[in-house]
Parts: sequence; C-alpha cells; structure tokens
Amino acid sequence: QICPLLRNKYRERFIYRIQPTLIQPTRSERPRKKSFRHPKKTMSGGGGVPADYYGPFAGGGGGPPPPRPRRRRGAGGVAPRDLPCPDISNGPGGASHLARIHGTEEDKVNCPFFFKIGACRHGDRCSRLHHRPAFSQTVLIRHIYPNPVREAEISSAMRGEVGSAVVDEAEAEENFLQFYENMYIELGKFGRIEDLNVCDNLGDHMVGHVYVKFSDEEEAADAHQVMNGRYYDGKTMECEYSPVTDFREARCRDFDEDTCARGGFCNFMHIKHVPQELIRSLEEDVDEERRREAAARAKANRARSHSSGSYSSRSSTSSRSSKEGRTSSSRTSKEGRKQYRSKRRKAGAGSRSLSRSRSRSRG
Repeated sequence: QICPLLRNKYRERFIYRIQPTLIQPTRSERPRKKSFRHPKKTMSGGGGVPADYYGPFAGGGGGPPPPRPRRRRGAGGVAPRDLPCPDISNGPGGASHLARIHGTEEDKVNCPFFFKIGACRHGDRCSRLHHRPAFSQTVLIRHIYPNPVREAEISSAMRGEVGSAVVDEAEAEENFLQFYENMYIELGKFGRIEDLNVCDNLGDHMVGHVYVKFSDEEEAADAHQVMNGRYYDGKTMECEYSPVTDFREARCRDFDEDTCARGGFCNFMHIKHVPQELIRSLEEDVDEERRREAAARAKANRARSHSSGSYSSRSSTSSRSSKEGRTSSSRTSKEGRKQYRSKRRKAGAGSRSLSRSRSRSRG
C-alpha cells in the first residue's frame, strides 16, 4: 500500500515504475492538486484526507472521489470572481477619510491654519506641512498694507517715546480707503475681482496682508507675474498663490461682531470693512477701463492687419510688375544684343579706318 500522505507525483511515478502490476488510476481516480473536504464523508486520521480520496490505493476502497460541486449564478451561488472587493476607502487611512480630515485639526500632517488662512504663526518652524499651491484663484500680497497701529508704534519707538501709540482714526480710515482704491484699480486691470480683503491683524505672520481673489486662475497668474517685485509706497510687493478660496472660514466672526477678545493678535483674519457703495463704483470704473482697453487693442490689431494686407498687396503688385519687366527684358534681350554688336562692329571699323589713315599720313 501507498501512504495516504505521499502525494508527490515523482514518488507516485517511481512506485508505478517499480510495481507495474498495480492498476493505473483512471482520470477520475487520480489525486487532485487541492484536497476537497466533503461534508458527508468521514475523515481518516491521516492528516485530514478523506478515506476514499485515493480510491483503491488508499486502502479504503470506495471508488472515485465525489464530484466537486459547482457554484452557478442561477443556482443560488455566487462565483468567486463576482464577490465584491472589500471597501477600505472609508476606513482609517482611506481616500475619503483623508479627504474629510484634510485641513482640520484631525489632520496630523498638514497645517490647518495655513490651509484656512494662508499663513501660520509658527512659520517654517511649524511641525506640520505648509502646502503652497502652484496655481490658485487667490493671490496673497504680503505685508503691503501700512497698518496705522503698527506704524504708530514704530514711529514712537524711533522717537524714544514710552507708552501706547496714538492713532487718528479719521486719518487712518481715509488712508485705508485710498489704499483700497489704488489696489482695486491696479489689480482690476488683470481681470474681474471677486474679493479684495485687507487684514487688520497685528501678528507678524499676518500684518498688512492683502488677499485678492480673481474669477479665473489665468487672471491670477497674470497678476502674480506682473505685480511680484513691483514697489508701492517704497515697499516691495511679495506675491504668492494662496490656498484660501473661501474667506468665510478664514475670517474671525467675533471681529465682525466686535467681540474678539484676542484683538489684533488673533489667528483668524480681521478683515477691514469697506463700504459696498465704494466697491460697486470701483467695479464699474474698472469694467469700463477694461472695455476701453479691449477696444483700443482691437483697433490696433485691425490697423496692424490692414497695414500688413496693404503691404502684401503692394508687394504682390511689385512682384507682378517685376515679373512683367523680366519677361519684357527677356523678350528684348536678343534685339538689344544684336544692336550692341552692330554698334561695336561699326565702331571697330571706324577705328581701323582711322588708324590706317594715320599710318599712311606718318609714312
């Protein structure tokens, strides 16, 4: 007998070769690659293999093994390839979970304050990542607005005065409105402005910040390319793309209600209030200026195309005339050569006769 655990095909071939009198198993009696555990058959003690699995060679007899049951779709079973894959996207570490916690306090990788405000009080020392976008609708101009409180503190410190700085509220408001108007008109040349916010914070990471959101990313890219490095009131304009697109999440609601206890050192935006009448009038002026510039560019393009067309027509007429001149000259070239030859011949004959007469007179 053959041990039920000997399933190696080389060992079986060797046994068949030594004992040729053994009956060769049929196709249905040959051992399968994977063991099949039938629920109704009693199991032998040889490693959990059915007693009649090897047929007459296992010593149990009983004929061929039972057929493998097939699972069909119509028979109430599901094929293994049709089983749904386990959904791990909603679990911890999944895509939807990471997208949900991105920019929140649960996100331990990205800085939530930089994602919401575009600035972080820790700066480069922050333990989390500051993702700076490669393109955005919002452009941040850093430290460009002269905050009156900070300017008064600096001037008092330079004079050596000790105490709180005094700020004229009326003059500060007038200067701010003039600054806002200048910025709106200058930035409105690149496209339609959806939001222009000036921060009134006193923290070093947000003081004097100006956020401008355009309606299109290409307009923001043009503004970033042109305005970066320019000067305003003696200050260099440092422009960068900002991840802030929704200022409702970035602004301090307590400041809007005049109840913020942190004052100018709050971590959220203290956006200065601008009258809506001024914004509407500036928007109308900027739209009219853009339309006027577009009309001027269109007129210049038409004039340029007209001049290029007239030049092409003149060049074509000149080319046609030159071609006609060349054909006419080619037609008269033979006649001209004949006349030139005849003149040369006459001149040569006259010179020869003159030389002969001179030689006769000398002789």
